[in-house]
Amino acid sequence: MIHHIKLIAALSFLCAVALLVAQKSDQPAVQDFEVEGVGLWQCQCTALACPCQKNGSPTHGTCFAADVAHIKRGHYGKVKLDGLSVAMVGNLVDAKPERLFATLYVDQKASPEQREALTRMVHYMSDQYVAVPGDPVLPFGKAKPVPFEFSESDAATTYRVTIPGILEEKAILKRNADGTPASTIIAMDDWSNIVHNAENVVFRYHDREVDKAWDESGHYANVKYFHLTRRMYDDKQMLGQHGDMSGVWTPEQKEIIRKQGLKDK
Repeated sequence: MIHHIKLIAALSFLCAVALLVAQKSDQPAVQDFEVEGVGLWQCQCTALACPCQKNGSPTHGTCFAADVAHIKRGHYGKVKLDGLSVAMVGNLVDAKPERLFATLYVDQKASPEQREALTRMVHYMSDQYVAVPGDPVLPFGKAKPVPFEFSESDAATTYRVTIPGILEEKAILKRNADGTPASTIIAMDDWSNIVHNAENVVFRYHDREVDKAWDESGHYANVKYFHLTRRMYDDKQMLGQHGDMSGVWTPEQKEIIRKQGLKDK
């Protein structure tokens, strides 16, 4: 009888393990990706001086922000992403993880396969970001397909983003006489380790469906030109993967800065 009980217990354990393995195998793996484009970040931190970019805590504790990326060319797995835009909007950086929230807005003109690819890629990147070790990943309340308007002026100085009825952004990137951005900094960012400080002209957000709204016009903004691959994340080469909100670069971040020859300009 005891042998039968032990056998039943062993079989039950094996069935449970098999179920967990099956559930894990059902979860789609993150595909290889490579994307190039331009991004716009705006938030409530002080203009030209967002401490989050330098491994610090947000100026106001919360960081109500929009992280927009326009992909000029790229792919996720076999799915092309050329010409598509995506945005994360919410309290994106916070030392108190219970206050974090985000909504993902995906370009409405994307096909179902492209929307799925963009969503999976951004979720993966967000999961890799570490503001403070041990913090939970950024919680996405919703992922919504929306009409997306992203524009870049001919001189690459004025950037506008519009999600009608939800998000309005405008930023101006000052350039030197030789055409290079006037302010370049090493930064923690999902898309790049280098960003360019910009003037936040308009940053208004109001989404009735998620019951969130703010106007942070005149606060912080940056523009970045990215060429990002999954391999960079796999190799832990993004500064945003090694944060601790200490206000100084961690040893891992210092090594990345040294290896990549990154400099503020």
